[in-house]
Amino acid sequence: MKKIGLVLICSVCICLMLQPLQAMAKDNTPVLRSIGFEHAEIDGEFNSDVHEYSLILEDNTVSPTLESYSFKGDADIFVTYNYDNTNHQTGITVTLQYDTGSTIYNFTYANSADYVINNNNLLESVYCTYGELSPRLNDDDTAYKLYIPSDLTQLKITPVTKDVNAYCAPVEMTLSDGQTAKITLICTASDGSKRNYSLDIKRVDKTIQQVKAEMAEPDFTSFVDGTRVYQRPEFIITVCAVAGGITVLILLFVLTRRIAVNPYDKDEKPFYSPVE
Repeated sequence: MKKIGLVLICSVCICLMLQPLQAMAKDNTPVLRSIGFEHAEIDGEFNSDVHEYSLILEDNTVSPTLESYSFKGDADIFVTYNYDNTNHQTGITVTLQYDTGSTIYNFTYANSADYVINNNNLLESVYCTYGELSPRLNDDDTAYKLYIPSDLTQLKITPVTKDVNAYCAPVEMTLSDGQTAKITLICTASDGSKRNYSLDIKRVDKTIQQVKAEMAEPDFTSFVDGTRVYQRPEFIITVCAVAGGITVLILLFVLTRRIAVNPYDKDEKPFYSPVE
């Protein structure tokens, strides 16, 4: 009986010791602090501990996009769009992915539009964590470059259609170290017409941690500007040096022509006269 009592006491003590640790672990779990959408508004106040929401669309024919967010903890954020069995857009899922798991928030459209057949096969945006599209997505271009950090291997691309009735499949792929790739996104309108977007994956000379730190800056606009070859200081210095050298050669040529003496007198008569 004494042994059983001792085991029970030890068990109770262990449970009491684990409770603060569990509470601490819960406190350290990454959660959203705030989130906002363009073309849509959350129904009610956002609370980090609530994971299911209704999303009211300003125009229920236009896809909402992630406008702003902030979260507590060290995590990567991923945005995916939800569809029904007819590929009709029904909501958005925001996932915070971290080493020990994930925290998921679901935003279901409260006023989804009726399914309408049309030919709108344009993309509104292309979302990629630690990815930057160049040029900016527009209705005319179909070929783009997608810049990613040098050490990024898990690539997740979420295309967002302009029309909620259209569909474009997300892309998830694993890249080897330093690997680049070409990806085609096919946006299909509700009438079946398609538009292909080509993404040429390029790597910048920055790590994920460096890009993440830049993105955290309040005045962040781009992690690509200044990394392209023609934007690097050594390239600019080389071009300036070459241009300067060419300018000097041109000046020397002009000055030499002016200074050089013409051995012939324009008024001097020819030595040999033509026979009349």
